[in-house]
Amino acid sequence: MSLVVIQKLERILNNFLDKNIIINDQTALNEYKTTVRQCMYISLVIILIIVIATCISIALMFYKGFFASVSFIIFRLLLNGFGKEAMELEKKARALDCANSDLEQQYQRISHTWVKKALPDF
Repeated sequence: MSLVVIQKLERILNNFLDKNIIINDQTALNEYKTTVRQCMYISLVIILIIVIATCISIALMFYKGFFASVSFIIFRLLLNGFGKEAMELEKKARALDCANSDLEQQYQRISHTWVKKALPDF
């Protein structure tokens, strides 16, 4: 389930990056806002999945022992492996050039929100 969510995140980022190599107008900035919103919400879903998986794993370890802890470690390694590509795409999306200082200022504020806050405020 979480791998599907990560793939969705990667698709959203790839679509944005394929269309935009520079933030050159308000339309591109609005697409960036939409992309960032979607990514932020998907990230919250991924965090929820990780928390639920951790709770299930703890319960299984209590009842089933070592096997459950190994399965959780494998799940986390898979999640980390698939998440690295999404993180690279996020970095690319946050490193685009802007056509003017006004767009740059808005772009940087949105990027800061993406990294530092849980929910979009733009």
